[in-house]
Amino acid sequence: MKYTKIKQIAKGWSSYIWIVKNNKGKEFVLKEVREKSPRKDLAKREGKMLLLANSIGVGPKVKEINFEKNFVVMEYIKGEKFFDFILSERFDNEITQIQVYNLIKEIYRQLLLLDKINLSHNQLQIGKNILVKKIFDKEKKVVKYFPIIIDFEKATIKENHTKNIGQLLAMCFYNPNGVIAKRIREKLNLTI
Repeated sequence: MKYTKIKQIAKGWSSYIWIVKNNKGKEFVLKEVREKSPRKDLAKREGKMLLLANSIGVGPKVKEINFEKNFVVMEYIKGEKFFDFILSERFDNEITQIQVYNLIKEIYRQLLLLDKINLSHNQLQIGKNILVKKIFDKEKKVVKYFPIIIDFEKATIKENHTKNIGQLLAMCFYNPNGVIAKRIREKLNLTI
């Protein structure tokens, strides 16, 4: 392996996720199958779906897919989970309505692109597979928050039957008991 594992950042049901460095010191994310996982085709599934998403400018960019060792190396996104972002104190005190509106609008745009190629993510409903990345100006001031959709392992191709937009609308607006929907509706002064 031409990458050095630096730190494990997540452990899922079927995979481990690491921050790794290449021989030039650049950081990436490596996702590899867990030994006990019944799903042994991680590189094939995740790699194929992520490459498809990348073809329309969605998701972290794929660096390498290793079918023999069953791992995918991708761009390292420094961001926080959408769920944590919405629940943060900063969301209440620092994030503006227009920033929230633009963030959700961009997620919607990316999901429409996925819908156009019939790629259904299938795991967006609780906001843990969307990272929120800060975009800074020259003075190091945050000018906007940009979403990156991650974790395409359970994504599928569904001809004219993707659920991406429905998952987003339920999560952000329509779920009457959902904490994310409640906080977004309050921030944007919306009622259902």
